[in-house]
Amino acid sequence: MHLVISACCLCFVLAPLVVRAQDAPFHCGMARGYPPYQFLNDAGEPTGLDMEVAELVFARLGIKARMVPGIWDDVVASLRLGRLDCVIGMEINSERRPFFEFTSPYYNRRVVVFVNRDDQGIRTVDDLVLKAVAGDRHSFVERYLRQRGLLDSIRIVKTRSKDQSMRMLKEGKVVAVIAPLAVGRLLAERYALPVRVIDVGDPGSPVGFAVVKGNSELRRKLDDALQGLKAEGALQPVLDRWLR
Repeated sequence: MHLVISACCLCFVLAPLVVRAQDAPFHCGMARGYPPYQFLNDAGEPTGLDMEVAELVFARLGIKARMVPGIWDDVVASLRLGRLDCVIGMEINSERRPFFEFTSPYYNRRVVVFVNRDDQGIRTVDDLVLKAVAGDRHSFVERYLRQRGLLDSIRIVKTRSKDQSMRMLKEGKVVAVIAPLAVGRLLAERYALPVRVIDVGDPGSPVGFAVVKGNSELRRKLDDALQGLKAEGALQPVLDRWLR
């Protein structure tokens, strides 16, 4: 199985997508700073839970994949524009279904709000009004805040990665970070930041591979590979190792 990292990230394709030859590069997008799910290690190599699952899937399909790390919003946009063949580890929700097709999920993510444990002024999401918060687009928490009528009153800050979001929380540049529970816990530990979790009741969002709407053939192939790996018991050790 050959995996190649694109040195220029999401700038590698500017021309419109054309039908590729069978042996043409297969480009798969991923986030740069989203541990433990998908991120770059100290050597700049793609790693994480989603990356390990992708390696198993691509090996099973005999795909020579070029992994393309980038800012998550740019990764999603590039898939929609046909500049990527697929994206690993995307949360499946109603906002994305009009644009993408998804494999069956292989795990769920719960999203919560992280605040500095020493900040006694932030106890509930109502305390986030008129404050700067590092956001998480299309997440359960974002939908919850919108339903509560709070989202437009919160200054949502867009960051390049969850790593940057957690650093901003430590530096006091934001009062909260919206992030998956596993991601926030790992990053808070990395930066020795004592945090408190505000849980708004996210039951967990299913996560799978995404392809652009209409590419049903690729989606079926990816899904068949996933189902085969599940049946063989090959996925559970990966989940256990990263989410222990």
